[in-house]
Amino acid sequence: MKIKESEFYKPFYLMGYDGEAGAIKLYDKMENPSFSHPYRVLLNNIMANLYIGNDELVIHKEKLSQFQKCEDFHTMDYSSKTNELYECEECYFHPELGIFILINKDLSDDYDTEVFEEGLYRVEHVYYKNSDPNAKANLMKLFSEYFEKYISKEAKVSILLRDNSGFDLKTHTIKPHRIDLDLMYNDDFMEVHTRVKHTITNENKGIVLLHGIAGSGKTNYIKWLTSQIPNKKFIFIPTTMISSLTDPSFIGVLVDNQNSVLVLEDCENYIAERTTLNSNTDVVSSILNIADGMLSDVLECQLICTFNSDISKIDSALLRKGRLIAEYKFRELTVEKCNAYLKSIGKDITVDEPRSLAELTNMDEKSLKDTTKENKKIGF
Repeated sequence: MKIKESEFYKPFYLMGYDGEAGAIKLYDKMENPSFSHPYRVLLNNIMANLYIGNDELVIHKEKLSQFQKCEDFHTMDYSSKTNELYECEECYFHPELGIFILINKDLSDDYDTEVFEEGLYRVEHVYYKNSDPNAKANLMKLFSEYFEKYISKEAKVSILLRDNSGFDLKTHTIKPHRIDLDLMYNDDFMEVHTRVKHTITNENKGIVLLHGIAGSGKTNYIKWLTSQIPNKKFIFIPTTMISSLTDPSFIGVLVDNQNSVLVLEDCENYIAERTTLNSNTDVVSSILNIADGMLSDVLECQLICTFNSDISKIDSALLRKGRLIAEYKFRELTVEKCNAYLKSIGKDITVDEPRSLAELTNMDEKSLKDTTKENKKIGF
């Protein structure tokens, strides 16, 4: 199909000077376009436009079989990621609904990143006739039967940054370590994980408190969790920027990223019991407000806080029923768990006392023997 040969097309005449004829002439703006997005320019002149490029809606290649591809233009772009040329603006027409869509193979809406998945296209624009009395019904059918929310197969995290122009989020793809909850965590953690995953996936308020010894797998668990809940954006707040939670301009970032999960690591200094000697009382108040206060209905954000100090030193308001999704103290693995984990990673050694996950992962037979030998010397 060619739009310029269809019933929808209306020439958009401009006045210009013809040097050869020495006269002013009318010419069609779309006759020989040099625009980087010619379909967008063309359709903007003849139909009503819905821009949905930032809404993460995609369409599967199989469903495009019910559309007609437009062949007016072929605009190419180069992918440094795949080292290939691809059509960066494709136009399809649904004859039954009378609707045009513009799609792109690049699923990312960030200018400096590229994301491609075989058979998936990001929908950027929808064009329809607003004079059609069936326009609303046709659009509803299009969205319900053909589009779906994009869920990335990759684990991604966004990191909060600040420069001279204010706050910014940079999103990165990560590769979490494979986690076996049965092997790498004590038995009482499974119930906590189930509750955390379910609540973060299906709700939009509350706080998760994860604490305990260093090297027990708190950070690895959170990284892995990002891959298990791909419909949520995880925003990591560096320790040095946790105080920014009280900055009014930071709230603007959260408004633009509703339904996200804020991750605050090693934040014990910021969530300690509020006293006259604690200079971070405003941070605790901000966390409470984001979690289930006045701002929670607007921001719809959840928080995961990790720390190493005892839970008794944390502000008690964070533990209130209805606000707290889950609280868990990570300890050394039981001896039985330790030896099962060592066997699973191919280490031909055993231990006879509880150890942390980090100790076990980095343990070798020589270090274990050296430790045992030193302990015996002390005993004598």
